[in-house]
Amino acid sequence: MITFYLDESGHSGDMVNSGERYDFNGQPFFALAAVGIEDETAMSSRIAELRQRHRIAPGELKSKSLQAKPKFVADLINDLYERRVPLFVELVDKRYFICANIVSFQLLPPSMGFPEGPNLSFLRNTIADFLYFEASDDVLDAFVNACLAPSEKTLLASFSRLRELGVACRSAPGKRDFAEGLLQMVVEALSDYREQSQEDGEAYQRFLPPPDRNKHEKRLWMLPNLTSFTNIYARLNLFYGRKLQGVHLVHDQQLEVEDILHLGKATAESQREADHIPYAPHSDFVFAETASFEFAQSHEAVGIQLADVVAGAVMRYFRDTPHTAVDPDLNQVLSMLIVESDGRTGYGVNQVVPRCNVRHG
Repeated sequence: MITFYLDESGHSGDMVNSGERYDFNGQPFFALAAVGIEDETAMSSRIAELRQRHRIAPGELKSKSLQAKPKFVADLINDLYERRVPLFVELVDKRYFICANIVSFQLLPPSMGFPEGPNLSFLRNTIADFLYFEASDDVLDAFVNACLAPSEKTLLASFSRLRELGVACRSAPGKRDFAEGLLQMVVEALSDYREQSQEDGEAYQRFLPPPDRNKHEKRLWMLPNLTSFTNIYARLNLFYGRKLQGVHLVHDQQLEVEDILHLGKATAESQREADHIPYAPHSDFVFAETASFEFAQSHEAVGIQLADVVAGAVMRYFRDTPHTAVDPDLNQVLSMLIVESDGRTGYGVNQVVPRCNVRHG
């Protein structure tokens, strides 16, 4: 029996709430952390010892309020590591996340029937990297507008911006091959859309990410916490060799998206029956057993507080370095966590960032 507590940091809503010029209101990264605890009494005692050593006042541990106590945070994460506590973190560059959605739903949508596998994954990542560095805000705006007001007109406007980007980059040194590939994808996706629209007046929906609806029936697009949660769940499935009976998930209370996360978990579990298993080399979406899942308030669960501290530390590490000096002890322990991350087991930090921005510790 083990309980994984989950909490997030750097969340600012869905990806259509991007802030001015896609600065995401000063939160360009999102992190979701899961910390596995078998003996909560022993963990609470250990945290009490560390709090006393670093003179941390009583009360709920909050990552934001601990920014002035980096050595305590470093000791806390290092203690988790030394005790071999299972740690799983999803780190998402939000701009890259939008670019990846453009590729997955507009340029290489599921409706075009490309087989899942390493070749398609490599192509998606390559084009997403290209868009991340080359796409203007106008390109992203057109895609976001198509999400907010789905129609043939907005979809075609988004395709038009992508075509303009390809034409503009075609003559630039070192970019020709990428630009030609982008243009070819636009041509093929448009052709496929035209063909589908002859039979379905709402075929444009298949070339955009499907919205989720919160408890107030408000539509949300491209939720990084949903994809991060389902991927951590699949990483746990890999870590435990598909033996999830006895694994319990407790997420920080999220009143706006609790139903969405429950549905996301159920959808991940049912993909085997739907015969549509995503290619994910560092996780396993074939679920033979399932974990239980509930929500709790952070002040009632020390595990959620730990997850909040880990998520906040990782998020700020990626946000601030190398531009801002990081406490040496905290820098060392986070670098160690990144170095020790193992895609073969799912342990550690999974970085959803452009390939050249991947941190290696």
